[in-house]
Amino acid sequence: MRLTPSRRTYLAAAFVCVLSLSLPAAAVDIPKDVPVKSLVDSANALLAKGQSNDALQFFDAAIAREPSNYLTIFKRGTAYLSLGRTSKAADDFNRVLEMKPDFEAALLQRARMKLRAGDWTGARKDFKSCDGDRKNELAEIDRAESLIKAAHAAHDKQDWQTCTDTATEAILIAPGILSLRETRYKCRIAKGEVREAIGDLNHISTLSTALTEPHVKIASLHYYALNDFDRAMAQIRKCLHYDPDSKACKKPFRRLKAYNKSINQAIEMKASRKFLGAAKVLVGTKDEPGVLSDIRDDLKTLQEEGLLNENTPSELLASLLELVCEAYTEGNNEKRARQFCEETLQLNPDSIPAILSKANRLMDEELFEEAIHELNHAKELNKHNEMVNEYLQKAHVLLKRSKSKDYYKILGVERDASPRQIKAQYNKMVRLYHPDKLKLSGLTKEQAEKKMGAINEAYEVLKDDELRARFDNGDDPNDQTQRPFQQGGPFGGFPGGGQPFFFNPGQGGFPGGGGGFKFQFHHG
Repeated sequence: MRLTPSRRTYLAAAFVCVLSLSLPAAAVDIPKDVPVKSLVDSANALLAKGQSNDALQFFDAAIAREPSNYLTIFKRGTAYLSLGRTSKAADDFNRVLEMKPDFEAALLQRARMKLRAGDWTGARKDFKSCDGDRKNELAEIDRAESLIKAAHAAHDKQDWQTCTDTATEAILIAPGILSLRETRYKCRIAKGEVREAIGDLNHISTLSTALTEPHVKIASLHYYALNDFDRAMAQIRKCLHYDPDSKACKKPFRRLKAYNKSINQAIEMKASRKFLGAAKVLVGTKDEPGVLSDIRDDLKTLQEEGLLNENTPSELLASLLELVCEAYTEGNNEKRARQFCEETLQLNPDSIPAILSKANRLMDEELFEEAIHELNHAKELNKHNEMVNEYLQKAHVLLKRSKSKDYYKILGVERDASPRQIKAQYNKMVRLYHPDKLKLSGLTKEQAEKKMGAINEAYEVLKDDELRARFDNGDDPNDQTQRPFQQGGPFGGFPGGGQPFFFNPGQGGFPGGGGGFKFQFHHG
């Protein structure tokens, strides 16, 4: 069967139409003999489906064949506009208006584009050239100009909220003004609104792809303020994509990678229970400071440059301080831990490791109720944390003990004193307060006997591992209210008795023992 020219044209057009609706435009090889109308129809169909990129290839083919068709050029301009390619769209609308100066649709589109870009003079001129009443559009231009002036004035007065609010209203009218985005970004940073400021910087980098500064600022905010290494590196890579030789982007790229390597090393060491080694990687030594010192220097520089301030978060620093706090605490170096734990709480009041350190300090200072308050806050944050529950139980025990006898305080020893230290302190106090040596103590005989009785009572508990453990857990062996059916205390407690005292609790006695325990009251 032989095809006529018209038949070939029809089949080619049908072929293009089918491909245009089923395949990406890049995969379509458009035959040269397809009618312009078929190309435009295919482009319109794709445009209606939201496939603007695909539609552009058919518009390009149609315009190449018929460059004087202003309607096709206008439609291509709208496709560019839908993709945000405003420069290309403006070129097409300008070309249309050169061919047909009174084409209302192109004139209106160009006027709106100029309004969005902040070209007030051009926008006014185009709106006035359009048919009909354009009072609303012209009033919108006046309002935008007024809002921008107010935003800049508020910025100069450091009225950050007014600056942000008025700039936001102006951006709704004219989103393409670079300086307006920069003003709002500065006001948001001043308020500590880091994520919102990053949004403005992203728009700035889109409006001017040649600028490297927005990418570096975005990366710095992600890393130092939000502790997001991955997003920071992605932004730097984007910068290097636009300019592979950019020194401004290469420098933070290398620095952040080095920091991340050291931090990961510390985390791995902590996971391996090499706590002091992990702290050393972060804190460093006198001769070789660690990564924490370098990051503090960076933060100081960023604050001097105005990128960070007292209102912006410091999540990276807070995270590293918490890591050091925890490493020193787990490494039994509470003295070194305290400094970092206290600084952690200033940046993050909800840091559980830092709260535990503070509670421990409060318990050392015998501020048990304050310690319980802190630990209750930690429990609200994580009710299943075993350490929090253990500390809370300990604080309640110490509070209860503080309201009764404290054998450690009576004997004058620390809670973690060794048996040798306890015995040495006991002997020292016996020499001082023995009733036969009243001149040394300065007490009356009755006062000395009472004092000596309390010392003996404390020593009998603290020298015995089981009794001491019971006392440490809040069970005073001499408190009869805890054993109402037991006759007499384990030591009698009579300061002037002078006789050995025996106590056999039988089956209901102290944990772990069924046999009798012998306790002797020491006197004279």
